Amino acid sequence: MVLFLFSLTIAQADAQNHAGTGVLSTGSSATGGRGSGDNSDAGGTIATPSGYADYTGESFFTGFSLVNEQTAPGGEGLDGVLFAGGGIGEKGNSLEVTLTMADVSRCAALLCSTKYQFMAEGPSQPAVSVGVEAINEIPEQLERSPFIVASKFFDYPRLPIVASLGWGAGRFGESFFGALALIITKRWNFIVEYDGLGGNVGTSFALRLFEGRRPIVITVGAQDVFVSEYETTFTIGAGMTFH
Repeated sequence: MVLFLFSLTIAQADAQNHAGTGVLSTGSSATGGRGSGDNSDAGGTIATPSGYADYTGESFFTGFSLVNEQTAPGGEGLDGVLFAGGGIGEKGNSLEVTLTMADVSRCAALLCSTKYQFMAEGPSQPAVSVGVEAINEIPEQLERSPFIVASKFFDYPRLPIVASLGWGAGRFGESFFGALALIITKRWNFIVEYDGLGGNVGTSFALRLFEGRRPIVITVGAQDVFVSEYETTFTIGAGMTFH
């Protein structure tokens, strides 16, 4: 299967490293059912990692992101970012690797991010992963950010949820982060999260265009809405899996 991701980020210069990095490194969690642990067809996060990792058979994804930044007073710049990755191993015990080109126009060096899920979700235990975003960081663009995160599905009759809680350094501010994906329907989630520096809110829904095909997952969010030193930024992403 091939997971195609397209992400668009509109950000101010002072928020690029914070908000932009989140979209790039968590694209599969935000724009695929993987972020919900397959408990929903929609995404489970906006800009934080989840405890679920891609694995062999659900493994390959690629995407493109645009970051709109103010490069000087009265001026704007538009950067293109390309990323792709995949997973190796079995469901619940796999290594996910993502490569990111932070500036396509300059053919910038590739950044490598990894996530290893070492605990599978069970009736009484969460899925748990450790990882590092932007291992070979680029100063002022993508910051090296290690993290550990756990995710658990709670099948409440009226409103099932996927809860994630983690701790991270780098863009996570050496702080705890977390997300709640409220599963309104199998194809529609409402998401709220705190990424260590600010609060984010958004929605994700799965749109099935063709019978027998995996749905297109669309995630729309606002980052740094509250409790943040950064200006609010808006993101939209879409992903689709091909058999």
